[in-house]
Formats: sequence, structure tokens, C-alpha cells
Amino acid sequence: MPPVLHLVQRPVSPSEDTARIAVRDVYDLDALDLDAFAGVMIGGACDQRFLGARTDRLSEWVRAGGRLLVNGHPLERFVDGMPKHRKLDFHSTRDLWLTAVGAHPIWDGVDRRDVLFNTGVPGQHTFEDLERVGVAGFYAHAYLVDLPEDAVVITGIGQGRLPVDASYPLGSGEVIVHLGNDLLSFTRPGTSAADMGERTLAYLEGARVLQEAAR
Repeated sequence: MPPVLHLVQRPVSPSEDTARIAVRDVYDLDALDLDAFAGVMIGGACDQRFLGARTDRLSEWVRAGGRLLVNGHPLERFVDGMPKHRKLDFHSTRDLWLTAVGAHPIWDGVDRRDVLFNTGVPGQHTFEDLERVGVAGFYAHAYLVDLPEDAVVITGIGQGRLPVDASYPLGSGEVIVHLGNDLLSFTRPGTSAADMGERTLAYLEGARVLQEAAR
């Protein structure tokens, strides 16, 4: 079994699995053995009411040493300590500007300017080009509130550097929250975010190493 589980809300095919990721419909969660995975990624489109009815199970898995990456806007609490979110009043790129705040292995070395803009124009672009043809807000256009006291804010948005990426310990494990489109989608070839997807998977996989070392 691959070490990382990726939950999505759509029918999936066995051909989507790789040596590192098992892709499963969130509605199949009850049939899955979470102990077989070191890390779990939850896609932003997943049914949070469904997940909310399984809060105890997900929280117990994290407490036992799992690493959970939550993408999207938290609408329902489905793991202990999960923050809420608030809408951001934005009118310009300045209001959506991303700033590195705290350290975390997934974001290590990532210049937040490299994930600020999306564009439908093919090819690689300079930051100056992206300022002209790109659109900001895909990475985040809201902010997190009610974070646990021991949470670390990783990325801030706007002039107030309000939290959009954060992590907090839960038992022996960790919950990582990214308030925007799925983090894997921000791998940017030719930029400091070129290996963000690889770094994300490596970090989630690393939970198993820690679990085994603690035995």
C-alpha cells in the first residue's frame, strides 16, 4: 500500500494510484484502514459534513502519529483543533500578497511570489509578466481564525499577514491546514516551488519513519 492517502470527492480508478499515493473517494473512507498510511491529504472539494461525522476516527489516527494535510476552506470541524476561516475583504493584489511567516519543511525555500499568481497563458513567465497576465487569489483569498495556541502560522496573506497556512501538533501527529486550492497544484516548474509536490509527499511519508523510530 502506498504511504500517502489522497481523499477526493469523485469516482476514482485504480490506475490513479502510484507507488507513493493511493487516491480514494472520500465516501470510501469507512472501508479504509488508516493505519496503513503515514500521511493523509484531504482535497478541498471533499464533503466536510461526511468527514465531520468521523472526527473521532481521524483525530485518533493523527494522535497516533499521522500527518494530516487539509486543503480548502474549513466549513466543518472534522479533526480536533481544526481552525475556522473568515472571508477576506480584498480589492487588489496587495490585499492578496503572500508572505512567509513561520518555518515548515513543506514550504522550505519557497518564495511566496512563485505561488501568488495563476495564468492560463502557456509557458514559464517572469514575475513581472505574471503581474500583468496572472490572477491572484487561487492560493488563498480568506484567512484562518481560532487556531490552537500551539499552532505555527506558515504563510500570511495581505498587509496584516493573516494566516492561510498553519500547522499544529495533535498527540504524536500533526495537522497542516492550507486555506486554498489543493497544495499539490502549486508546483511551479522553473521556480522555487518546482518541487513543492515532492516536498509535500516526502513530509507526509516521513511520519512513518518517526512512528517506527518511536517503537
